[in-house]
Formats: sequence, C-alpha cells, structure tokens
Amino acid sequence: MSMSTHPAPPASLTRRAALVAAPFVVGALATSIAFLLLRDSFPDKIATHFTLDGSADGYSSPATTLGQYMLLFVIEAVGTMAAGFSSRSALTTVRSLAVFASGLSAATAYALVAAMRAVSVSDGHGIQLPLYQLPVAIAVGAAVGAVVWLVSRRRA
Repeated sequence: MSMSTHPAPPASLTRRAALVAAPFVVGALATSIAFLLLRDSFPDKIATHFTLDGSADGYSSPATTLGQYMLLFVIEAVGTMAAGFSSRSALTTVRSLAVFASGLSAATAYALVAAMRAVSVSDGHGIQLPLYQLPVAIAVGAAVGAVVWLVSRRRA
C-alpha cells in the first residue's frame, strides 16, 4: 500500500483571512471585557497615550478610548492580512501569519489592559504607566505566539 505524497491543498482565502483575523477578534473581545469591568473606576478623561518614560500625554473620553482600542485591533488585523497575503514567500504561510497575529494581538491586549489598570488606580492626574509593562507585553505576545506555533505544529 503506497501513501500519497501530495501536499494538502492551500486553504481558501476566506479561511486564511478568518484564521489570521481570529486572534485580533479575541484580543478586542478581551480588551472590551476588561474595559467594561474597569469603567466605573475611570475618570472623565482616560489616558490613551504615554511618553517613553511612562507619563500620560494624551487623553480621551471613555467612549472614544474604547473606539480607539477597537480601531487599533482592526488596523493590526488588516495590516497583518495585507502584508501576509501580498507576499508570495514561503515564510508567510497561514500558520506563520496566525502565530504572528496571535502574538501581536496578545501583546496589544495586555498593553491596553495595563494602561486601563493604570488609569483606574490613579486619581485622574499624573497617570504613570510602569515602564516594565512594555517588556511584559512583548513577553506575553511571544509566549502566546509560541503556544500557537506549538499547537499548530502538532496539528500539521
């Protein structure tokens, strides 16, 4: 009995887009849930931008802030899909795009939740995002990406 060595057919464009977009949907959902849980502790203006030393220098209303957060996930999803699907490189397989998308969305969600937490425990003035949050967000993204890569290898 001979085994076929034909590779599996490539995933449809719709399925590929869904696999790449799914992590951003999950990240947006997690960020929205955290926002809803913390909203009662927010001041009238929420810090939405921080300097390199962690000091807040941009503020928005809570509704605008949530919209900005969701827009960030949309931009990341569209950018990831456009970059991945426009390349004909073997490095941009669906699996590698899904791993990248998972890591990026996890890092983004962590950073946004950390910023919301910093705002919720402040008095609304002198908001400071601890500098260690950025490396932690990167580590969270790398860990999630690694888990997705390992899981996808076992399924392949």
